[in-house]
Amino acid sequence: MASIYRKYRPKTFKEMVGQNHIKLTLMSELEQGSFTHAYLFCGPRGLGKTTIARLMAKAVNCEQRKEGEAEPCNQCQSCLDIMAGRALDMIEIDAASHTGVDNVRENIIDNVRFAPHRSKFKVFIIDEVHMLSVSAFNALLKTLEEPPAHVIFILCTTEAHKVPETIISRCQRFDFKKVAPVEAIKRLRMIVEAEKIKMDEEVLEMIAFRSEGCMRDAENFLGQVLSLGEKKITLEQATLVLPAADLGLVAEFLKIILVKKTGEALEMINKLVDDGVDLEVFNREVVIFLRKLLLVKEGVVKGDWLGMVGKFGGELNTILGGVNVQELIETLKIFLNVGRELKDSEIPQLPLEMAVAILGVRSGTMGTADKNAVSIQASYKIPAIIRKEQTEKEERQETPELGREIAKGEGKSLAAISQKWNEIIKASHKESRDLMFINESMVWPVGIADNCLELGFKYDLHKSRFETNGNKDFFIKAIKEVVGLDLQIRSKTLKPSELAELDMAREEKENSQEQLSGVKVTETDILGQVLDSFGGEVIE
Repeated sequence: MASIYRKYRPKTFKEMVGQNHIKLTLMSELEQGSFTHAYLFCGPRGLGKTTIARLMAKAVNCEQRKEGEAEPCNQCQSCLDIMAGRALDMIEIDAASHTGVDNVRENIIDNVRFAPHRSKFKVFIIDEVHMLSVSAFNALLKTLEEPPAHVIFILCTTEAHKVPETIISRCQRFDFKKVAPVEAIKRLRMIVEAEKIKMDEEVLEMIAFRSEGCMRDAENFLGQVLSLGEKKITLEQATLVLPAADLGLVAEFLKIILVKKTGEALEMINKLVDDGVDLEVFNREVVIFLRKLLLVKEGVVKGDWLGMVGKFGGELNTILGGVNVQELIETLKIFLNVGRELKDSEIPQLPLEMAVAILGVRSGTMGTADKNAVSIQASYKIPAIIRKEQTEKEERQETPELGREIAKGEGKSLAAISQKWNEIIKASHKESRDLMFINESMVWPVGIADNCLELGFKYDLHKSRFETNGNKDFFIKAIKEVVGLDLQIRSKTLKPSELAELDMAREEKENSQEQLSGVKVTETDILGQVLDSFGGEVIE
C-alpha cells in the first residue's frame, strides 16, 4: 500500500493545502502564458515544493489545457506520464547525490540543447539545490541565465541562504509557509473520509499539532494511525502508534500552572507517571504549547487556535489575559531545562516536579517550609544587615545547600564566604594571574562540609581550568587572606536546574536588600553583623 502522502498527492493547484500566495501567482502566469524560465522554491521540508513543481510541469505541457486556464487536465498523455513518473521531458535531479560539476554537465547542460521528446517544454526540477558544489553552481550559471526557449528550471531548497546570490537573482523566488492547523485538519478529514474511516476529532487535532505546520509529516502520522486497521479510531487507540501526550492533558496542566495551583500540578505529574505517559514527549509538547501561548500573548498568532485543544482551550485563552509576558518567558525557560534533565534523571518525574515547585516559590503559592526545600543556597538570602535573633531563626529553618547537612559553625563560615565573595575573587587574581578568568558570574560557593568548601561552576570548561596549574591552592590562600578560614576545595559543574535556583536565590537576596535599604544602620547592627559573619561573641 502506497504511503498516504503519495496516494493523496495533490493533482491540481486547487487541491494544494495552503501556499495561496504562490498558487495564485503561478496560476495567473499560466492563464496569461507569461511564465518565466527559472523558479526558486524555498521553505522547510514537507510543505509542497516538489508537488507544486510537478504541477507546474504538468500545466505547461498539458495537451488539453485551454488558453486562459491554469489547471492541468490530468487526462492527456503528457499529464498521465508525469503522474506515473515516466515523462521524458520532466527531469528530476537530486542535488544531494549529484553535487559535482560533472553531474551538472551530464544531466543538465548537455541535455538542454536537445528539444523536448513530445512535450512543449523540457522541465528540470532540481531538489535540494543548495547541495551543489561551487563549481557546479558556476557551471549552471550561464545556462540558467540564458536557457533555450523550450527549457524551464525549477530549483527547490530548504536552505536558501546556501544558494549563491548570482543564482537567486536569475530566478523568480517563492517562499513557502507552514500550514495552519485549521487547514491541516481540513485536509486530514478529507483523507479519512476518502478512506471510509471514522476518527475522533481529537486525533486529527493531535496530528495537526504534532506536525508543526508540515503537511507531509501530518499525512505520515495519519498513515501510521490508519495502519491500525480499525474502522473507528479513538484517541486512546491512536496513542498506541503515536507516543504522544494528549493535548487536553497538556492544556489542563498549563491551566493549573498558570493559575498557580502548585499542589494540583504535582499530583497531576504523578498521575501521568502512573498512567504510563511518556514524560519527555509530554514536556516537549508543554514547551511547544508555551511557545504558542507566548506568540498569542504578543499578538503574533491568533488566539482561536486554542479551540483545537478541547474544553481547556477557552479557559486557557481567558487565563492568558491575567498572565504577563515575563511570566511566560520564565516558565518556558524552566521547562526547556526540564527537557535536558529528563534524559538523565533516576526518578523520571523529578525534573518536572522541581520545575513546578520552583514556579510555586516564585509565585509565592508555597509555604515557607516548601520554599526552603526548593531553595539551593541559603547564604544568598542573608541581608546585608540583619539582627542576630533573625539569623538564628533562619539557620534553624534553612534547608542545607544542595542536600548536605551544614553544622552551625559551617553555616556561619559559608555565610561569611558568600558575603565576601567578590573580595575573595579579587584576592585570587592577585595570588595568580591564571585565576584572572574567574568572576562572580561564573562560580559560586554552594556548600561546606567537613572543612571542605564546594564551588559550583556555570561551565565545565572553567571548572577544568580551575583544577589545573595549582589554581586551587592559590584560591585557598585568597579565602584565608580575606575571611581567615583554612579550607579545602572541591568543584563541580552546576546543572541547569541548580543554576535556575541560584538565580532565584540572588533575586530574593536583592529584594531583601531593597526592603532593608531604608533601615537606619546603627553601631550595634554593624557589630552584630561582624560577630555573626566571623563566628565571634562578646566576652565582656
